[in-house]
Parts: sequence; structure tokens; C-alpha cells
Amino acid sequence: MIKIIMESDDKNIKKHKLEYLELALKINKLRFKGAEPPFELIMQAQKAGRLAGISEHQLNKLLFG
Repeated sequence: MIKIIMESDDKNIKKHKLEYLELALKINKLRFKGAEPPFELIMQAQKAGRLAGISEHQLNKLLFG
């Protein structure tokens, strides 16, 4: 039973990490083009990042570009 729960948690973490990376890519592409990404997009990426266990330092870098 515990093994199933751990595998489920690993899948969720991977899902959130993938979501975070996809959102971070969108944000960085916008900034590369000279546009400021929507605040909601940044907040969505930060939420996914926290669920994925991304460090606060890394999340703040995303917020402040």
C-alpha cells in the first residue's frame, strides 16, 4: 500500500515539474522577445514549481527575470 502511494506521489511531482518547466519556457520565450509575461502565468508557474519541490530561489528568479 505504501509503495503505491509513493509511486503516486512521484507521478504527481513529475507532472508538476513538467508543468513548471513548460510554463517557465513560455515565460522565458516572452521575455526573450522583449515582452513581459502576464502575472497570472508567473503565479501559475510558481504554484506548479512549489508543488514540484523547486527551490524558492529558483522560483524568485522566474518572478523577477
